[in-house]
Amino acid sequence: MARPPSGTDLKLRRAGRRLLQERGLTGLSVRETCRKARVNTGMFHYYFGSREEFLRAVLKDIYAEFMENFKAVVSAGGTPRERLKNALIEVGRFARVMRGAAPVLFADMAYGNREAFGFLSSNFTEHMSHITTLARQCRPASALRSRSVPFLVVSLIPVMVFPVLIGGVMERNGVKNVLEIPLKRLGQEIFSDEGIAARAEIALRGVGL
Repeated sequence: MARPPSGTDLKLRRAGRRLLQERGLTGLSVRETCRKARVNTGMFHYYFGSREEFLRAVLKDIYAEFMENFKAVVSAGGTPRERLKNALIEVGRFARVMRGAAPVLFADMAYGNREAFGFLSSNFTEHMSHITTLARQCRPASALRSRSVPFLVVSLIPVMVFPVLIGGVMERNGVKNVLEIPLKRLGQEIFSDEGIAARAEIALRGVGL
């Protein structure tokens, strides 16, 4: 049974979020979370019961914050193209936040983990309906107007997501240079707001918008 929220609950969630972003899913342990939150493990189990339930709570918190920002930019004024670009930028920023955890989640799905697939499909997909609506509005003006809306969407999203996730994988594996460029410097370009906005523009131009 879910426990009512409290200061202890929030401390654990904040600590879990920091660890998730720093170390990814595999590096988020109950002991380390409690240490960072300065909470004993008994209270952890009182509020969350298990590490798996805690992870779900933390991921939901992160996604809820993303959706708050996402809905704000999608509902703002401007042409459909401008709104679609802003939506893509928010997706890129979300990928930046999730770059420590997302590779493990995607790997779980790739290997047939139905629990991971079920969680993501039921909790991390609301933004896709908004992007689909905007893509449908933009399709008549695009070079892909003869293609389906899903085709248009999958032509846009990877540009925003995969460079960030691959950069995160390289970071975690200790890669120092890419094509003789220091990964740290390249990461600043890939993960920066400016870099994310530039990729959103590239994605749109790539489909003729």
